[in-house]
Amino acid sequence: MSRLNDYLSQLPISRKLILVMVSVVLAIALIASTTLILSAYLVSRNNFVPASVQAVTRILSEEPVLNTLLKSPEKAAEVLEAASEYSLIKVIALYGADGQLYATHDSKKRTPTIPQTVPEQVANKTQHIIRVDRTTGSTVTFYIETDPSLPMDFYVGMTIAVLIILLFIFLLTSVAARQVHRYITQPVLHLIQIANTVSTEENYSVRAQKFYHDEMGILAQTFNTMLSRIEVRDQLLTSARDKAEQASVKAQALAIETHMTNKKLELEVKVRKRAEHKLTSFQNYLNNIMDSMPSALIAVDEQLLIAQCNKAATQLTTMDHDTALGLPLGTFMPFLANCLPKVQQALDQQTAQLVEKLPLLLADGENYLDLVIYPLSGDDNNGAVIRIDNITRRLQLEEMMVQTEKMMSVGGLAAGMAHEINNPLGAIIQGVQNIQRRISPLLPANQKEAAGLDLSLNILNRYLENREIIRFLDNISNAGLRASKIVSNMLQFSRRGNKTLTATNLSELIERTVEIASSDFDLKKGFDFMSIRLEQDLDEELTAVPCIADEIQQVLLNLLKNAAQAISARSEVDWQGEITIQTRRQRDYALITIRDNGIGMDEETRKRIFEPFFTTKDIGTGTGLGLSVSYYIITNNHKGAMSVTSIPGISTEFSITLNLQQFRLLKNSHSLKIIEAAFP
Repeated sequence: MSRLNDYLSQLPISRKLILVMVSVVLAIALIASTTLILSAYLVSRNNFVPASVQAVTRILSEEPVLNTLLKSPEKAAEVLEAASEYSLIKVIALYGADGQLYATHDSKKRTPTIPQTVPEQVANKTQHIIRVDRTTGSTVTFYIETDPSLPMDFYVGMTIAVLIILLFIFLLTSVAARQVHRYITQPVLHLIQIANTVSTEENYSVRAQKFYHDEMGILAQTFNTMLSRIEVRDQLLTSARDKAEQASVKAQALAIETHMTNKKLELEVKVRKRAEHKLTSFQNYLNNIMDSMPSALIAVDEQLLIAQCNKAATQLTTMDHDTALGLPLGTFMPFLANCLPKVQQALDQQTAQLVEKLPLLLADGENYLDLVIYPLSGDDNNGAVIRIDNITRRLQLEEMMVQTEKMMSVGGLAAGMAHEINNPLGAIIQGVQNIQRRISPLLPANQKEAAGLDLSLNILNRYLENREIIRFLDNISNAGLRASKIVSNMLQFSRRGNKTLTATNLSELIERTVEIASSDFDLKKGFDFMSIRLEQDLDEELTAVPCIADEIQQVLLNLLKNAAQAISARSEVDWQGEITIQTRRQRDYALITIRDNGIGMDEETRKRIFEPFFTTKDIGTGTGLGLSVSYYIITNNHKGAMSVTSIPGISTEFSITLNLQQFRLLKNSHSLKIIEAAFP
C-alpha cells in the first residue's frame, strides 16, 4: 500500500486526473453490468419461471392430453419430454390417482432424487406441485423442477457490450488526456519553468505566459504581479544594503561608546534590583504581618476607596484581595454602609472613632463586630485604617460567665431552700407518724385512754379504714419521705464534690439521678418527665466504677433533659415517649447508653453536637453548653469516651465509656512516685 501511495504521489497531475476518470467510468460500468445481470436473474426467477410452469401445466391439464399421458408410462414419458423442451424446466414428473410416480423426464440427463410418492410440500421456489382434477373424478399430480439461471446467449451479449464500453472508454480517455495536457499540464509546466528560472538565476524580470482565462491564467497573472513586487523590493533591498554598510561603520563607532554606557547602566540596574528586592521583601513582610493578625484591617483613601486589606478582611466578604483594591468601602463590605459617616468623621476630625457590637450574619450564625477607625495624616497618605474584631466569642464567654454566676447563686439558693424545706417536711412526717401511733390499738397508752372514754379502738380503726383515712395518712407519709429523699439528692448534687475518682455503685447513682429528673418538669422548657416512660436495664455488677459521682450525675441529667425535650418536640398526637438507660460491662470498661425515641438529628447536627455554644433550640431556651461540658467531663476528667448516633425522626442514642482500670493506673503511678522519692 505504501509503494502504491509513493507511485501515485509521483505521477503528474494530468495522469492523476485521467486515472481518476478511468477508475470512475470502469466502476460505473462494472456496477451497471452487475445490476443488469442480477435484475435479469430476478425477473427470470420471479416472472418467467412461474409463467412457463403455468403454461406447461395448462397444456398438460387438457383432458385429451391427460388421456394420452395415462395410456402408458412410455407414452407419458414422450409427452413429458416434449413439454420439457422449454429451457427453464429441468425435471417433470407425473403421479397417478394413487399418488405413486407414473412417469418422469429429466431434461438435463441427470439422475434426480425424485420422490416415489407425491411430496407434501416443496423445499424451495424452484419446485412446483400442481394437482389436476379430471372429469372422471380422479386427481393426478405434476411435479416440476425449474432452472431460473440465465441462458448462455445473455452472458455472451453482456460480454460483447462490456467490450464495446471499454473501447469507448479508451477512446474517450485518449481525447481527455489530450485536453488535460493542453488546458492543464502545459500551463502548469510553464509556471514550473518560470519558477525554476527565478529560483536558480534570481532573475525577477521574467514573466509567465497567460494561456487561457481560467484558474491557471489567474495564477499566472498573480505570479507575474508577485514577481513585479519582488523585483521592486529587491531593488529597495540593494539600496538599503548599501546604506546599511555605510551605517555599519558608524554603528561600530557607537558600539564602543554604547558598551561603556551599558556597563554603567548594568551597575545602576544591579543597585536598583537590590533596592527593589529589599522593598519587595519588606512589603511581603508587612503583608505577612497584616495577614497573620486575627483582626481584619482595611486601609481607605480620602474617597473611601480600598487601598489595602489583609486576609482576615477578605474572609468577611466574597471578594479576593486583588478584586477589592480600588472599590468603595460600602461595595467591598456592604454591612459597613451605616458606618461610613463614622469613617468620614474620623477623616474630618482626625480622631479615632469606635463602633461597638455591629451585627453580621455569617455562615456559622449571627456574629458581632467591633470597629476602630484610625485616621492617617501625611503628605501623600491621607486616609484611614479600619480595624474589625469579631467579639462574638467574647460576648458568648461573658454571657456564659453571667449564666454561671446565676447558676451558682441559684445553686446556693436551692441548697438553702432545701435546708429550710427539710424542717417543715420533718414536722409533717413526724406529725403523721404520731397520728398513726396514737390510733394504734396495740399501744397500752392508747388502750387506757380509750377505756376511760368507753371507746373501742378496733371500731375506730375500722371506721378510719372504711373512710380511707389510714390510706390518706400513708400517702402523706410516703409523699413526705419521697420529698425528703428528693431534697437529700438535690443537696448531695449541689455540694461541690471531691475531684478525685472514687469507687461508685453505678446503678445506685443512676437511680438517684432518675429520681431527681422524674421530679423535674417544665412545659415551657419543653420537657415533662411525668408523661415519659423510663426504662432501666442496669448491670448490678458495676458496683465499683471509678468516677466523680456528682459530675457523672450532671452528665446524666443533661442527657435525660435533652432526651425529654427531643420527645416533646414530636408533632404526633398522643406520642408515647420512652427513654431507656442501660449499663453493661465490656472487658475493662463500663458502658452507659441513654436512648430516646424523640425527633432525632441529621448528620450535620450530629457532627457539631459537642461544639461549645452550638444549639438547635430557640434563643433564650439553650446556651449550647450542656453537651460540650458533658463531653469535657467524660473525656478530660474521666479519660473516657462519649459518642452519639441518631436516626432523624426515629431515635437518638448517647454512649458513655468509663475505664474500670483507672484505680490500678493510679496505684501504679503512686508507687512510681514513691520509688522516685526513695531513689532520686
